[in-house]
Amino acid sequence: MGRVWVAVAVLAAASVVAADQSLRVFKLHFRPAHEAATLVEPLLSPEGSVLLQPSLNAITVRDTPEVLKQVTEALARWDVTPQVYKVRVRVFLASRESGPPEKPAPAIPELGERLHQLFPFTNYQEVASVQVTAADGSTVETAAGEHYQLRFVVRSVPQDAKRVQLAQLELTRRDLDKDKAEVLRPMVRSTVTLLMNQHSVLGSARSEDAHKALFLILLAERAERQ
Repeated sequence: MGRVWVAVAVLAAASVVAADQSLRVFKLHFRPAHEAATLVEPLLSPEGSVLLQPSLNAITVRDTPEVLKQVTEALARWDVTPQVYKVRVRVFLASRESGPPEKPAPAIPELGERLHQLFPFTNYQEVASVQVTAADGSTVETAAGEHYQLRFVVRSVPQDAKRVQLAQLELTRRDLDKDKAEVLRPMVRSTVTLLMNQHSVLGSARSEDAHKALFLILLAERAERQ
């Protein structure tokens, strides 16, 4: 596997390149250089390397002509206008309260039934629902229902166009302290990778035998570029 180096200037001496290798600088137009390096590194031969040039938003790749051709094609497909995603987050409060269970959410009845099978909760109450449209690399911060605040960073997955990552996802609850001042209490913190057009579930409880828990049902879809 090739190695990744970080530098603040372009390599000046190409004479160090081996006879069977070439050197090429790739200037990124839409994507950050460090993500380009992540995409390129798996393509390198054992002797190849990629050099980051953050100030220029560029990478320098040293490898055989065949590998450089693959790198050129991969970056051409990837370094395009950032993809835009529609992300929906639904927040459910689950409990073991006695009495008849709540009906599964009508929009996703099969997932509601699955939650009942997997977890020991009898009631699922939807307390917030948020849908946002955001471009790759952007930070989303929004109110979620009356009591919650949601924040995450949208990131594409360079190696898999069918997935998107919600990085540094945090759900907090807005409460009042003893002085009636508003405070944010962290409820869920995670980074999740979603498969497009497929529901994913993220749960949070104080312990395995807790009588209440929060569940986030997440869905991501591609949207038209703005």
